[in-house]
Amino acid sequence: MYSAEVCDNKVMYLAREDDYREFFETTKIGIMYLDHSMHIKNLNREAEKICGIDRTQVIGKKAKAVFQNYGEPFLKMFSISEYDDFYSANIKFKLKEQMVYIHVDTLRLPNSFGNTGGVLIVMQDVSAVRAAIKQIQTTKMLMSLGELAAGVAHHVRTPLTTISGYLQVMLGRLEDDEYTVRRDVLETLLDEVSYINNVVKELILFAKPPIAKETGVNINKVLEEALFLTFKELDGDNIIIEKQLASNLPLINADRNLMKQVMMNIMQNAIEAMPGEGTLSIKSWLHADLNMLVIAIRDTGSGVAPEILARIFEPFYTTKLDRMGIGLPIAHRIVAEHGGFINISSDDNRGTKVHIYLPATDDRVRHLTLVHQQILNLQ
Repeated sequence: MYSAEVCDNKVMYLAREDDYREFFETTKIGIMYLDHSMHIKNLNREAEKICGIDRTQVIGKKAKAVFQNYGEPFLKMFSISEYDDFYSANIKFKLKEQMVYIHVDTLRLPNSFGNTGGVLIVMQDVSAVRAAIKQIQTTKMLMSLGELAAGVAHHVRTPLTTISGYLQVMLGRLEDDEYTVRRDVLETLLDEVSYINNVVKELILFAKPPIAKETGVNINKVLEEALFLTFKELDGDNIIIEKQLASNLPLINADRNLMKQVMMNIMQNAIEAMPGEGTLSIKSWLHADLNMLVIAIRDTGSGVAPEILARIFEPFYTTKLDRMGIGLPIAHRIVAEHGGFINISSDDNRGTKVHIYLPATDDRVRHLTLVHQQILNLQ
Protein backbone atom coordinates (compact mmCIF):
# COMPACT_ATOMS: atom_id res chain seq x y z
CA MET A 1 0.00 0.00 0.00
CA TYR A 2 1.27 3.44 -0.99
CA SER A 3 0.46 6.80 0.57
CA ALA A 4 -0.36 9.63 -1.83
CA GLU A 5 -0.62 13.40 -1.69
CA VAL A 6 -2.38 15.75 -4.15
CA CYS A 7 -0.53 18.97 -4.97
CA ASP A 8 -1.56 21.40 -7.75
CA ASN A 9 -3.90 18.78 -9.25
CA LYS A 10 -1.07 16.27 -9.48
CA VAL A 11 -0.79 13.08 -7.51
CA MET A 12 2.55 12.59 -5.80
CA TYR A 13 3.23 9.03 -4.65
CA LEU A 14 5.30 8.79 -1.49
CA ALA A 15 7.07 5.80 0.00
CA ARG A 16 5.08 2.77 1.02
CA GLU A 17 3.70 2.77 4.55
CA ASP A 18 5.25 -0.68 4.98
CA ASP A 19 8.67 0.91 4.52
CA TYR A 20 7.96 3.42 7.29
CA ARG A 21 6.65 0.64 9.51
CA GLU A 22 9.77 -1.44 8.94
CA PHE A 23 12.03 1.50 9.80
CA PHE A 24 9.89 2.30 12.85
CA GLU A 25 10.33 -1.20 14.23
CA THR A 26 13.96 -1.91 13.30
CA THR A 27 15.70 1.39 14.00
CA LYS A 28 18.04 1.56 16.99
CA ILE A 29 16.51 4.87 18.01
CA GLY A 30 13.58 4.83 20.42
CA ILE A 31 10.49 6.60 19.09
CA MET A 32 7.37 7.40 21.11
CA TYR A 33 4.29 9.31 19.99
CA LEU A 34 1.88 11.04 22.39
CA ASP A 35 -1.43 12.69 21.56
CA HIS A 36 -2.43 16.22 22.55
CA SER A 37 -3.39 15.10 26.06
CA MET A 38 -0.04 13.33 26.62
CA HIS A 39 -1.46 9.82 26.30
CA ILE A 40 0.84 7.25 24.69
CA LYS A 41 -0.39 6.45 21.18
CA ASN A 42 2.50 4.37 19.91
CA LEU A 43 6.14 3.44 20.50
CA ASN A 44 8.62 1.17 18.78
CA ARG A 45 10.64 -1.81 20.00
CA GLU A 46 13.72 0.24 20.82
CA ALA A 47 11.65 2.60 23.01
CA GLU A 48 10.23 -0.47 24.78
CA LYS A 49 13.76 -1.74 25.35
CA ILE A 50 15.16 1.59 26.56
CA CYS A 51 12.28 2.26 28.96
CA GLY A 52 11.82 -1.35 30.05
CA ILE A 53 8.10 -1.47 29.26
CA ASP A 54 5.62 -3.49 27.19
CA ARG A 55 3.78 -1.37 24.65
CA THR A 56 0.64 -3.49 24.92
CA GLN A 57 0.44 -2.49 28.57
CA VAL A 58 0.99 1.25 28.17
CA ILE A 59 -0.65 2.38 24.91
CA GLY A 60 -3.57 4.66 25.71
CA LYS A 61 -2.30 5.50 29.18
CA LYS A 62 -1.11 8.88 30.44
CA ALA A 63 2.67 9.13 29.97
CA LYS A 64 3.32 10.65 33.38
CA ALA A 65 1.36 7.86 35.05
CA VAL A 66 3.35 5.18 33.22
CA PHE A 67 6.74 6.75 34.05
CA GLN A 68 5.95 8.24 37.45
CA ASN A 69 8.80 6.32 39.12
CA TYR A 70 11.44 7.32 36.56
CA GLY A 71 12.29 10.63 38.22
CA GLU A 72 11.53 14.29 37.59
CA PRO A 73 14.12 14.81 34.78
CA PHE A 74 12.49 11.97 32.81
CA LEU A 75 8.98 13.31 33.36
CA LYS A 76 10.03 16.76 32.18
CA MET A 77 10.03 15.58 28.56
CA PHE A 78 6.24 15.24 28.81
CA SER A 79 5.77 18.82 29.99
CA ILE A 80 6.25 20.44 26.60
CA SER A 81 3.61 23.09 25.83
CA GLU A 82 2.51 25.54 23.15
CA TYR A 83 5.39 27.75 24.25
CA ASP A 84 8.06 25.05 23.88
CA ASP A 85 8.34 23.59 20.40
CA PHE A 86 11.48 21.59 21.15
CA TYR A 87 13.16 20.10 24.21
CA SER A 88 16.50 18.30 24.32
CA ALA A 89 18.22 16.78 27.34
CA ASN A 90 20.54 14.09 28.66
CA ILE A 91 18.70 12.04 31.28
CA LYS A 92 19.62 9.26 33.65
CA PHE A 93 17.18 6.96 35.45
CA LYS A 94 17.26 3.68 37.31
CA LEU A 95 15.90 0.58 35.60
CA LYS A 96 16.11 -2.85 37.22
CA GLU A 97 18.83 -1.72 39.65
CA GLN A 98 20.95 -0.27 36.82
CA MET A 99 21.47 3.32 35.74
CA VAL A 100 20.41 4.06 32.18
CA TYR A 101 21.70 7.15 30.35
CA ILE A 102 19.71 8.45 27.37
CA HIS A 103 19.66 11.47 25.10
CA VAL A 104 16.14 12.74 24.42
CA ASP A 105 14.72 15.12 21.81
CA THR A 106 11.06 16.08 22.24
CA LEU A 107 9.23 17.79 19.38
CA ARG A 108 5.80 19.40 19.68
CA LEU A 109 3.56 18.69 16.70
CA PRO A 110 1.12 21.57 16.25
CA ASN A 111 -2.31 21.08 14.74
CA SER A 112 -3.90 23.35 12.13
CA PHE A 113 -4.88 25.83 14.87
CA GLY A 114 -1.34 26.07 16.25
CA ASN A 115 -2.17 24.14 19.40
CA THR A 116 -0.44 20.92 20.47
CA GLY A 117 -1.71 18.11 18.29
CA GLY A 118 0.79 15.62 19.57
CA VAL A 119 4.34 15.11 20.77
CA LEU A 120 7.11 13.07 19.14
CA ILE A 121 9.85 11.80 21.44
CA VAL A 122 13.12 10.44 20.05
CA MET A 123 15.45 8.76 22.53
CA GLN A 124 18.85 7.14 22.23
CA ASP A 125 20.52 4.92 24.81
CA VAL A 126 24.02 6.32 25.38
CA SER A 127 24.86 4.12 28.38
CA ALA A 128 27.46 2.14 26.41
CA VAL A 129 29.02 5.33 25.04
CA ARG A 130 29.18 6.83 28.51
CA ALA A 131 30.76 3.65 29.88
CA ALA A 132 33.34 3.73 27.09
CA ILE A 133 34.16 7.38 27.79
CA LYS A 134 34.49 6.61 31.50
CA GLN A 135 36.83 3.73 30.68
CA ILE A 136 38.95 5.99 28.48
CA GLN A 137 39.09 8.59 31.26
CA THR A 138 40.11 5.92 33.76
CA THR A 139 42.81 4.66 31.40
CA LYS A 140 44.13 8.19 30.88
CA MET A 141 44.15 8.77 34.63
CA LEU A 142 46.11 5.56 35.23
CA MET A 143 48.54 6.52 32.48
CA SER A 144 48.99 9.95 34.07
CA LEU A 145 49.59 8.35 37.45
CA GLY A 146 52.16 6.05 35.84
CA GLU A 147 53.94 9.03 34.28
CA LEU A 148 53.73 10.85 37.61
CA ALA A 149 55.32 7.89 39.41
CA ALA A 150 58.03 7.69 36.74
CA GLY A 151 58.70 11.41 37.11
CA VAL A 152 59.00 11.15 40.88
CA ALA A 153 61.30 8.13 40.58
CA HIS A 154 63.53 9.98 38.10
CA HIS A 155 63.85 13.14 40.16
CA VAL A 156 64.46 11.27 43.42
CA ARG A 157 66.73 8.49 42.07
CA THR A 158 69.34 10.84 40.57
CA PRO A 159 70.24 12.75 43.75
CA LEU A 160 69.99 9.55 45.81
CA THR A 161 72.56 7.92 43.51
CA THR A 162 74.90 10.85 44.10
CA ILE A 163 74.45 10.67 47.87
CA SER A 164 74.92 6.88 47.88
CA GLY A 165 78.10 7.16 45.79
CA TYR A 166 79.70 9.73 48.05
CA LEU A 167 78.79 7.74 51.17
CA GLN A 168 80.36 4.58 49.73
CA VAL A 169 83.54 6.50 48.91
CA MET A 170 83.59 7.91 52.46
CA LEU A 171 83.01 4.44 53.92
CA GLY A 172 85.92 3.01 51.89
CA ARG A 173 88.27 5.68 53.24
CA LEU A 174 87.20 5.20 56.83
CA GLU A 175 90.10 4.20 59.09
CA ASP A 176 89.89 3.69 62.83
CA ASP A 177 86.42 5.28 62.81
CA GLU A 178 87.95 8.57 61.72
CA TYR A 179 87.36 10.42 58.47
CA THR A 180 87.69 14.02 57.40
CA VAL A 181 85.07 15.16 54.90
CA ARG A 182 85.88 17.90 52.42
CA ARG A 183 83.55 20.92 52.42
CA ASP A 184 82.62 20.50 48.75
CA VAL A 185 81.47 16.92 49.40
CA LEU A 186 79.22 17.99 52.25
CA GLU A 187 77.83 20.86 50.18
CA THR A 188 77.02 18.45 47.34
CA LEU A 189 75.27 16.05 49.69
CA LEU A 190 73.24 18.86 51.26
CA ASP A 191 72.25 20.21 47.82
CA GLU A 192 71.02 16.78 46.71
CA VAL A 193 69.04 16.28 49.93
CA SER A 194 67.54 19.74 49.49
CA TYR A 195 66.54 18.84 45.92
CA ILE A 196 64.77 15.68 47.08
CA ASN A 197 62.99 17.67 49.76
CA ASN A 198 61.80 20.21 47.18
CA VAL A 199 60.47 17.44 44.92
CA VAL A 200 58.47 16.00 47.81
CA LYS A 201 57.14 19.43 48.85
CA GLU A 202 56.08 20.29 45.31
CA LEU A 203 54.39 16.91 44.92
CA ILE A 204 52.48 17.39 48.17
CA LEU A 205 51.45 20.89 47.06
CA PHE A 206 50.19 19.49 43.76
CA ALA A 207 48.32 16.61 45.41
CA LYS A 208 46.51 18.73 47.98
CA PRO A 209 47.19 22.47 48.18
CA PRO A 210 46.75 23.71 51.77
CA ILE A 211 44.18 26.38 50.89
CA ALA A 212 43.65 28.99 53.62
CA LYS A 213 41.25 31.51 52.11
CA GLU A 214 40.79 34.98 53.50
CA THR A 215 38.24 37.62 52.60
CA GLY A 216 38.97 40.96 50.98
CA VAL A 217 41.91 39.93 48.77
CA ASN A 218 42.89 42.59 46.22
CA ILE A 219 44.02 40.65 43.14
CA ASN A 220 45.81 43.67 41.67
CA LYS A 221 47.93 43.96 44.81
CA VAL A 222 48.76 40.25 44.59
CA LEU A 223 49.83 40.77 40.97
CA GLU A 224 52.07 43.72 41.90
CA GLU A 225 53.77 41.74 44.67
CA ALA A 226 54.26 38.69 42.43
CA LEU A 227 55.74 40.87 39.69
CA PHE A 228 58.20 42.50 42.11
CA LEU A 229 59.35 39.17 43.58
CA THR A 230 59.69 37.51 40.17
CA PHE A 231 61.86 40.28 38.75
CA LYS A 232 63.94 40.41 41.91
CA GLU A 233 64.60 36.67 41.62
CA LEU A 234 65.21 36.50 37.84
CA ASP A 235 66.79 39.92 37.24
CA GLY A 236 64.54 40.80 34.32
CA ASP A 237 66.07 44.20 33.54
CA ASN A 238 65.84 43.56 29.79
CA ILE A 239 62.09 43.01 29.92
CA ILE A 240 59.57 45.80 29.24
CA ILE A 241 56.51 45.75 31.50
CA GLU A 242 53.07 46.76 30.25
CA LYS A 243 50.35 46.87 32.91
CA GLN A 244 46.64 47.52 32.48
CA LEU A 245 45.06 46.74 35.83
CA ALA A 246 41.40 47.66 36.08
CA SER A 247 40.55 49.87 39.05
CA ASN A 248 37.80 49.16 41.55
CA LEU A 249 37.85 45.42 40.99
CA PRO A 250 35.79 43.51 43.57
CA LEU A 251 37.73 41.89 46.38
CA ILE A 252 37.76 38.10 46.38
CA ASN A 253 38.05 35.22 48.81
CA ALA A 254 41.42 33.58 48.21
CA ASP A 255 44.62 32.29 49.71
CA ARG A 256 46.82 35.33 49.11
CA ASN A 257 50.15 33.46 49.31
CA LEU A 258 49.14 30.60 47.05
CA MET A 259 47.66 32.97 44.48
CA LYS A 260 50.92 34.91 44.57
CA GLN A 261 52.77 31.67 43.86
CA VAL A 262 50.47 31.01 40.89
CA MET A 263 51.25 34.42 39.40
CA MET A 264 54.98 34.02 40.03
CA ASN A 265 55.08 30.59 38.36
CA ILE A 266 53.37 31.95 35.25
CA MET A 267 55.44 35.14 35.15
CA GLN A 268 58.63 33.13 35.56
CA ASN A 269 57.74 30.99 32.54
CA ALA A 270 56.92 34.13 30.56
CA ILE A 271 60.24 35.84 31.37
CA GLU A 272 62.25 32.68 30.65
CA ALA A 273 60.53 32.52 27.24
CA MET A 274 62.20 35.89 26.40
CA PRO A 275 65.93 35.27 27.13
CA GLY A 276 67.16 38.25 25.12
CA GLU A 277 64.53 40.92 25.46
CA GLY A 278 60.79 41.21 25.20
CA THR A 279 57.59 42.60 26.63
CA LEU A 280 55.58 41.18 29.50
CA SER A 281 51.95 42.35 29.44
CA ILE A 282 49.74 42.06 32.50
CA LYS A 283 46.04 42.93 32.47
CA SER A 284 43.15 42.48 34.86
CA TRP A 285 39.44 43.10 34.39
CA LEU A 286 35.98 42.00 35.45
CA HIS A 287 34.07 39.64 33.16
CA ALA A 288 30.51 40.57 34.16
CA ASP A 289 28.83 37.81 32.15
CA LEU A 290 30.87 35.09 33.86
CA ASN A 291 30.95 36.93 37.20
CA MET A 292 34.71 36.36 37.26
CA LEU A 293 37.92 38.32 37.53
CA VAL A 294 40.31 37.74 34.63
CA ILE A 295 44.10 38.08 34.79
CA ALA A 296 45.96 37.95 31.46
CA ILE A 297 49.74 37.45 31.38
CA ARG A 298 51.36 37.58 27.95
CA ASP A 299 54.94 37.33 26.69
CA THR A 300 56.50 38.02 23.30
CA GLY A 301 58.62 34.89 23.21
CA SER A 302 58.80 32.18 20.57
CA GLY A 303 55.55 30.54 21.68
CA VAL A 304 54.79 26.95 22.65
CA ALA A 305 54.51 24.11 20.14
CA PRO A 306 51.01 22.53 19.91
CA GLU A 307 52.24 19.10 21.06
CA ILE A 308 53.78 20.68 24.17
CA LEU A 309 50.78 22.95 24.80
CA ALA A 310 48.49 19.90 24.95
CA ARG A 311 50.53 18.47 27.87
CA ILE A 312 51.50 21.68 29.62
CA PHE A 313 49.56 20.91 32.82
CA GLU A 314 50.94 17.38 33.19
CA PRO A 315 53.21 16.92 36.25
CA PHE A 316 56.93 16.52 35.45
CA TYR A 317 56.41 17.22 31.75
CA THR A 318 59.03 19.82 30.87
CA THR A 319 61.46 20.74 28.10
CA LYS A 320 63.82 22.41 30.57
CA LEU A 321 66.49 20.09 31.94
CA ASP A 322 67.00 22.15 35.09
CA ARG A 323 63.31 22.25 36.06
CA MET A 324 60.96 19.69 37.61
CA GLY A 325 58.05 20.63 35.36
CA ILE A 326 55.49 20.93 38.13
CA GLY A 327 55.07 24.72 38.41
CA LEU A 328 52.18 25.05 35.94
CA PRO A 329 50.38 21.90 37.19
CA ILE A 330 50.52 23.34 40.71
CA ALA A 331 49.21 26.71 39.45
CA HIS A 332 46.37 24.94 37.65
CA ARG A 333 45.50 22.94 40.76
CA ILE A 334 45.52 25.99 43.05
CA VAL A 335 43.29 27.99 40.72
CA ALA A 336 40.90 25.03 40.41
CA GLU A 337 40.71 24.80 44.21
CA HIS A 338 39.59 28.45 44.17
CA GLY A 339 36.76 27.63 41.76
CA GLY A 340 38.53 29.09 38.73
CA PHE A 341 40.39 27.85 35.68
CA ILE A 342 43.39 28.66 33.47
CA ASN A 343 43.44 28.90 29.69
CA ILE A 344 46.71 29.01 27.74
CA SER A 345 47.05 29.88 24.06
CA SER A 346 50.18 30.30 21.98
CA ASP A 347 51.27 31.21 18.44
CA ASP A 348 54.63 30.52 16.83
CA ASN A 349 56.90 33.56 17.19
CA ARG A 350 54.05 35.59 18.70
CA GLY A 351 54.36 34.56 22.31
CA THR A 352 52.11 32.86 24.84
CA LYS A 353 49.01 34.21 26.55
CA VAL A 354 47.72 32.90 29.88
CA HIS A 355 44.24 33.77 31.13
CA ILE A 356 43.39 33.09 34.77
CA TYR A 357 39.70 33.17 35.74
CA LEU A 358 38.73 33.58 39.40
CA PRO A 359 35.15 33.78 40.75
CA ALA A 360 34.06 37.17 42.05
CA THR A 361 31.91 36.93 45.13
CA ASP A 362 30.92 40.36 46.24
CA ASP A 363 27.27 41.52 46.11
CA ARG A 364 28.05 44.42 43.77
CA VAL A 365 29.13 42.03 41.03
CA ARG A 366 26.06 39.84 41.49
CA HIS A 367 23.91 42.97 41.24
CA LEU A 368 25.69 44.10 38.07
CA THR A 369 25.25 40.65 36.54
CA LEU A 370 21.53 40.67 37.40
CA VAL A 371 21.08 44.12 35.88
CA HIS A 372 22.97 43.04 32.78
CA GLN A 373 20.72 39.99 32.40
CA GLN A 374 17.59 42.14 32.85
CA ILE A 375 18.80 44.46 30.09
CA LEU A 376 19.34 41.48 27.78
CA ASN A 377 15.83 40.23 28.55
CA LEU A 378 14.36 43.59 27.52
CA GLN A 379 16.15 43.62 24.17
